[in-house]
Amino acid sequence: MDAIDALQQRTASPRLVEPAPSDKELEAIYKAGLRAPDHGMLRPWRFLVVKGEARERLGEVFVENLHPESEEQKNKLLNAPLRAPLIIIAVTEVQDHPKIPPIEQITATAAAIQNMSVAIHALGFSSIWRTGKAAFDSGVKKALGFSAKDEIVGLLYVGTPTVKREVPENKIEDYFREWP
Repeated sequence: MDAIDALQQRTASPRLVEPAPSDKELEAIYKAGLRAPDHGMLRPWRFLVVKGEARERLGEVFVENLHPESEEQKNKLLNAPLRAPLIIIAVTEVQDHPKIPPIEQITATAAAIQNMSVAIHALGFSSIWRTGKAAFDSGVKKALGFSAKDEIVGLLYVGTPTVKREVPENKIEDYFREWP
């Protein structure tokens, strides 16, 4: 798929099933993520790839740290990682730097997620970028091997879409204007 077409046609898919991308396809997706813009070339991003039974363990991590108040909430947390055959958890390991504040490091990680999302689409798969309470919980971060100052920027759920999602076209003039 042409790069411009991939960028202009990519949409999120809330329902994803097997198959997930192959190891070779994942390598291409990872390489796309690692080409994201990054001020100072700090490479603040780290990625955890969760698949198979590890998705069930991730649900348990959510329950252990988010303390659901009902059985319904508990089941929702346990099942959240099962929404797709593969999840890429994108984390910014925030570095102290005199010229590059945390927000720029976080946005570099967000750009990496976007690059991977477009690559996933170009390869004929789909994804959806999610966060939620788990992404902001220090206990979840610790359970995943990160510090409290690090930021989970997104959980990129990856797989094969079950439905084609139609997204309305945005009008350029609603969002762009010349200055002054």
